Amino acid sequence: MSELNTLTTVRSRDGRQAGTVTSTTRPCQLESCGGIRVGVRWPDGSRTFPCSKGLRFLDATTAQIG
Repeated sequence: MSELNTLTTVRSRDGRQAGTVTSTTRPCQLESCGGIRVGVRWPDGSRTFPCSKGLRFLDATTAQIG
Protein backbone atom coordinates (compact mmCIF):
# COMPACT_ATOMS: atom_id res chain seq x y z
CA MET A 1 0.00 0.00 0.00
CA SER A 2 1.87 3.00 -1.25
CA GLU A 3 -0.65 5.35 0.45
CA LEU A 4 0.74 4.28 3.83
CA ASN A 5 4.26 5.44 2.93
CA THR A 6 3.22 9.11 2.87
CA LEU A 7 0.56 8.98 5.60
CA THR A 8 1.34 11.37 8.49
CA THR A 9 -2.07 12.20 9.99
CA VAL A 10 -5.18 10.19 10.87
CA ARG A 11 -8.41 12.01 11.72
CA SER A 12 -10.96 10.54 14.12
CA ARG A 13 -14.26 9.20 12.79
CA ASP A 14 -16.03 12.50 13.54
CA GLY A 15 -13.07 14.51 12.19
CA ARG A 16 -12.61 16.53 15.39
CA GLN A 17 -9.23 15.09 16.43
CA ALA A 18 -6.06 14.52 14.46
CA GLY A 19 -3.53 11.90 15.47
CA THR A 20 0.07 11.55 14.37
CA VAL A 21 1.10 8.38 12.58
CA THR A 22 3.99 6.60 14.32
CA SER A 23 6.47 4.34 12.57
CA THR A 24 4.82 1.26 14.13
CA THR A 25 2.87 -0.94 11.73
CA ARG A 26 1.85 -4.57 11.88
CA PRO A 27 -0.36 -6.93 9.88
CA CYS A 28 -4.06 -6.94 10.75
CA GLN A 29 -4.94 -10.09 12.69
CA LEU A 30 -8.53 -10.37 11.49
CA GLU A 31 -8.97 -13.50 9.43
CA SER A 32 -8.36 -12.89 5.71
CA CYS A 33 -8.28 -9.08 6.12
CA GLY A 34 -4.92 -8.38 4.51
CA GLY A 35 -4.77 -4.83 5.89
CA ILE A 36 -2.02 -3.15 7.89
CA ARG A 37 -2.52 -1.83 11.43
CA VAL A 38 -1.16 1.73 11.59
CA GLY A 39 0.10 3.16 14.88
CA VAL A 40 -1.53 6.49 15.74
CA ARG A 41 -0.67 8.75 18.72
CA TRP A 42 -3.64 10.95 19.72
CA PRO A 43 -3.49 14.40 21.39
CA ASP A 44 -4.40 12.89 24.79
CA GLY A 45 -1.35 10.59 24.58
CA SER A 46 -3.25 7.39 23.86
CA ARG A 47 -2.22 5.08 21.05
CA THR A 48 -4.43 3.06 18.72
CA PHE A 49 -3.84 0.82 15.71
CA PRO A 50 -6.62 1.29 13.14
CA CYS A 51 -6.61 -1.06 10.15
CA SER A 52 -5.74 0.45 6.79
CA LYS A 53 -8.82 -1.25 5.28
CA GLY A 54 -11.00 0.94 7.52
CA LEU A 55 -9.30 4.22 6.60
CA ARG A 56 -10.65 6.68 4.04
CA PHE A 57 -7.76 8.52 2.40
CA LEU A 58 -8.47 12.25 2.15
CA ASP A 59 -5.17 13.13 0.44
CA ALA A 60 -1.61 11.81 0.21
CA THR A 61 -0.80 12.55 3.87
CA THR A 62 -4.19 12.37 5.65
CA ALA A 63 -6.73 9.61 6.27
CA GLN A 64 -9.91 9.41 8.33
CA ILE A 65 -11.22 6.45 10.32
CA GLY A 66 -14.40 4.98 8.90
